[in-house]
Amino acid sequence: MDLFDRLYQKINEAPLSPKVLLARSYAQGHQLLEQICKRYGAVFNVEVQTLRGIVTAHTKSELFRRKIRLLDEGQALWVVRELMKQLALENPMSYINESMLKPGIVNQVNRVISDMRLAGLRSDEVKAECFTNLHKGEYLKRLLALYEKYLQENGRTDAAGLADYLKPVGDETVYLVLAPTGWTLVERNMIHKLSGERLCILDSEAPFYRNEAFSKNPFTMFRATGSLAEVKEGFRRILSDPAALDRMEIMLSDYEHYAPMIHSHAEAVGVECTLSNGLPLVFCDAGKAALGILDWIAEGFPVKRLAEMLRHGYISFSDERWTRTDWVRLLEKSGIGWGRERYLAILRPERLGEEEWEQGTALLTYVKDWFDRLPEGNEWNPLILLDWVTDFVQKHVPARSLDDAHVGAALKELTKRYSASSCEPMPMDLAVQYVKEMLAAIRIRAAATPKPGAIHISSLQNGGWSGRDRTWILGMDERTWSISAVQDPLLLDQERITLSEHLELAKERAKNVRSERESRLSQIRGEIWLSYSSYDIGEQKSQGPAFEMLQVLRLQTGDSSLDYGALEHSLGEPYRVMDIMHTTGESAPVDGIDAWAGLLQEANGKSKDGWQAMMQTYPALAAGYQALAFRLDERLSAYDGWLEIDSSTISRDLDDVPRSDAISVSQLEKYASCGLQYYFYYVLKLRPKEVSEFDRTRWLQASERGSLLHDIFRRYLEDVTDKGTKPAQHDKGRLVEIVEAVIRENALSIPAPNPHVFNKECEEIRRDAEVFYLHEVGRTDQPCFFELELAAQDGEPMEIQLPGGKQFKLKGFVDRVDRIGPHEYRIIDYKTGSTSKYKAAAYFSGGTQLQHAIYSIAVEQWLRETGRDPKARVTEAEYYFPTERGRGEKATRLQNRREDLASVVSKLLDSRNRGVYIPAKDSMVCRWCDYQAVCGSHADGMAGKRESSINADILSTLLEVERHD
Repeated sequence: MDLFDRLYQKINEAPLSPKVLLARSYAQGHQLLEQICKRYGAVFNVEVQTLRGIVTAHTKSELFRRKIRLLDEGQALWVVRELMKQLALENPMSYINESMLKPGIVNQVNRVISDMRLAGLRSDEVKAECFTNLHKGEYLKRLLALYEKYLQENGRTDAAGLADYLKPVGDETVYLVLAPTGWTLVERNMIHKLSGERLCILDSEAPFYRNEAFSKNPFTMFRATGSLAEVKEGFRRILSDPAALDRMEIMLSDYEHYAPMIHSHAEAVGVECTLSNGLPLVFCDAGKAALGILDWIAEGFPVKRLAEMLRHGYISFSDERWTRTDWVRLLEKSGIGWGRERYLAILRPERLGEEEWEQGTALLTYVKDWFDRLPEGNEWNPLILLDWVTDFVQKHVPARSLDDAHVGAALKELTKRYSASSCEPMPMDLAVQYVKEMLAAIRIRAAATPKPGAIHISSLQNGGWSGRDRTWILGMDERTWSISAVQDPLLLDQERITLSEHLELAKERAKNVRSERESRLSQIRGEIWLSYSSYDIGEQKSQGPAFEMLQVLRLQTGDSSLDYGALEHSLGEPYRVMDIMHTTGESAPVDGIDAWAGLLQEANGKSKDGWQAMMQTYPALAAGYQALAFRLDERLSAYDGWLEIDSSTISRDLDDVPRSDAISVSQLEKYASCGLQYYFYYVLKLRPKEVSEFDRTRWLQASERGSLLHDIFRRYLEDVTDKGTKPAQHDKGRLVEIVEAVIRENALSIPAPNPHVFNKECEEIRRDAEVFYLHEVGRTDQPCFFELELAAQDGEPMEIQLPGGKQFKLKGFVDRVDRIGPHEYRIIDYKTGSTSKYKAAAYFSGGTQLQHAIYSIAVEQWLRETGRDPKARVTEAEYYFPTERGRGEKATRLQNRREDLASVVSKLLDSRNRGVYIPAKDSMVCRWCDYQAVCGSHADGMAGKRESSINADILSTLLEVERHD
């Protein structure tokens, strides 16, 4: 008789007496009874219970009467941690000091305390001499004593303490249990107190590899090159016989590794499945949001993390005036970057522009609500943080699925469960780590028992009870299948033997687990698949099969002399991710890869030439191949930036250039530098994401630093020249005041990562200001205009007149204009970078330096048209480097080449209007380009096309400009 026969016989020995089937889990018990009912029909008076459940139920009334509350395992953990903290504070040289109170160590200590109590040990029975380390022994003895004292003084008890409140039951209930029970001494005492002489322990079956009934099952064994290939091969076989879906159980040796792959494949092919252990909460939006917001906190509040969660729809804001895209755009262009202070500073109403003021104010409301309830420094409490995460999920995660709703409810339950627990403040990263540990206990889509019409997925630890007639056991490699016999590092086996005979040893635990597993597997009947991964992709090494696979082969063949060589031969070649080992019709394709593999395979096993089929099936791939071919060709094409606009429709005159939008000098210079970059930015309107990245070594970005220095220079010169109306009366003290004021203002809106970096950059700014002051004192010219906007009187862009009657609209600002003589002026452009680009011989620098010449004409025209100086002439332009890096150097350009300027601008606009947007001539430009990921090394490939005579007519005007110095 097998186990089910013997269990049924025991149930029927006293059919009218109540019986309790004590199982390891409720799911195991119900599946056992279901199999008995299938075999024999209905059974009566049988209740499924677990030991913990029945003991809790029988002690509930006594605990209530004595006003004692039961601590569950999670609550006990926080009690143990609190006591460990107390010991660490009492003695900083304690065996486990305060800095060691990490989740891993606390969990380990909590398990040891639980083991000792379940073995019936009291603190007065623990001798420090029993430990290999006397210091450790004294610590654990003291901790156990404190734990016992805490329970007594606070009216609490744990699972081991329930034995004190359990009273014998005088009824005739029979208790049935399967061996091995795995009970500790205290658990055995509790069940004997309940059952008396009415406990019946059923002997376990022989291991599956020695079980005669098990040997009669039909077996299929295979191997694959990696766990993904193993899963795919199994699904090919499953889909070949879809009628058997709800007759199949899949047992996973490594549940956490295999379950997500099984689940994703099942979803992809539309196969329903139930998961005995469920999936981690990260497999639903609410779980991703909970873990994502914890990462946001742990990483220092980076705005990119929030934007990412919004973009994927994991979180949302209740204010529906703006879409999810609007919120993402606001966050990414805000420049917040990271840090609590930056959110609150940058989102202040006075910092927001008119277009984003309303939305930014709404975002600030949300942000304030988050940060008001989050601590700072080392004052983080993980239980309060858990409550914060729960509240965040309730407010900002729309429950779009049952999984989301389940996670929200589970978070509420966790918060309620720990509401009465206490925990001391700790550093932020440690608090986040503890909360993540608690969230790991939340599982979604868990269905402990099989469901009709669905594949049942179980683990090697709890599977095999479904009674289904097809079972697939995955992951039977030697590493995954083995059972660890590693000793507890805190309570070694030698110490366990000395302390108490009832403390389970590592070898005994491994033996019991193996015995229970082998006995349970022997109950499986029907078709059995066994498989393993012969290659570990992560570690990049081969793996051998578990010894049990060889034993099954011996059992199946009846030949006990077979070795691993015979097993290797019987398994054949390992299956791969691509289905190339099945002939047509032998297996069903799982995905597109399998379909293509079958399509491109000849009957003789050789591969067909699938190039044309690929091109026809995937137009985008064909277009990419065409683009590659055109780029490799000598002739210019659209893939090089040549749009082939009909030149007959384009006038060579600037007067006929479309001027619906004014052009800026920076646009012209960018076009001259790289036409493709210009095309991406100004024509296609592609914008790189401007997300500030955290840099603990920098306060201000280059652009922010440049704006700050420009602000200092402008304020100082406006002050000492009475806004350009008087000669400069230099005052170093006043410059210092302005520098400090501007630094304070920028510090309010852009918080520094730390004081050291802030002080370092402030000193650099002060030195830059010193360089500026020293060079300004030596100037004799009259500064008269600052941040001059080039615009008509109605605020519209200026109409600029070039030599030869050519004209175009211009917009821009000039940093400074100095009067250097009667009706004679110099324009100045501040530069805070390197001087290397501004060589004396490079007047136009191939069209990339036009600002000095165009702005000179524009300022001269503005002075005359506004009546400021009807006789004004701008004779000089200056690139000025008033910083420590630039050493106060000046690159002066005499404004005596205006005819050349008109020719250069005309040619640039002509080339642009003809549709020439080719990459840069100098590939060094690509190193700092925002579009490098799109363009790649296109500039290097263009060198030959620039020189080819085939493209001479197309590129002639642009090449002429590039030759202009």
